[in-house]
Amino acid sequence: MTEFFAHCVEPSAWIQPWTAIVIHELKHQGADPYSNGTSQLIASAHDFFNDGDGQPTVGAGQLMGRNDLENLLREILNRTARKAELLPASVVSVSHTHIAWTTPAAVRPMLFKPVGLSPQTLRVPWPRLLMVANSHGQLSVAALASRRPVAAGSKLYHAPLMNVDQQGRVCTGNAPLPGYCDGGSLPAWEAVMFESAFTHVNHPHSLKTGQPKRVVETKDAFGFWSDLARQPAERFPNRVLNPLKLSVTDFISRHA
Repeated sequence: MTEFFAHCVEPSAWIQPWTAIVIHELKHQGADPYSNGTSQLIASAHDFFNDGDGQPTVGAGQLMGRNDLENLLREILNRTARKAELLPASVVSVSHTHIAWTTPAAVRPMLFKPVGLSPQTLRVPWPRLLMVANSHGQLSVAALASRRPVAAGSKLYHAPLMNVDQQGRVCTGNAPLPGYCDGGSLPAWEAVMFESAFTHVNHPHSLKTGQPKRVVETKDAFGFWSDLARQPAERFPNRVLNPLKLSVTDFISRHA
């Protein structure tokens, strides 16, 4: 599959060209070439055939009338009609370009590979997260302090995680990304977050330090998670979350 189709179809799909529609502009002799008032549009349909190397090639065309165009569009709509999909209860919002969902607060492994330190895996309590994946291959994340169902008025916080910038975008590095975003792809997107190694802090306010002017550095964040692992803590301390000045709707819309 080519990269052109990577974010709109499943990786296992096989793409084959079917029909090419060419739009021609007809201008009358002597007309102003920069004016659209005297031009007409004509469509032609072109089938594909394989050349001597087995490559698809556009063949000769046939002019299309209004009925031809309407019938072709109707067939395309019928072919692209999708079956109903039952979404997990964790899904908050979905469209053809994104899916947003929550992951519960839980004790999970957290992988670290900070510069200058040996790789480590700590078992720590993660906060509840709101994730947004879009068709451009971008994953974004914010934190939630409440266990209630997410609504427009739910309060969001900066995700207290490394590799996440101030807008909530995750720096995924060379992690393998799903090629689509639907209900079936959620485990793969979650693996990008839960199974990738954190390397650095991307913005200075990922954690609340109690000192407003103090910025959080990578060593501070690693120390925070190390302390939780040593206790060992069973719940994430929501008191260290920094408010994110975006509503749920705005956050999802920005990253959809």
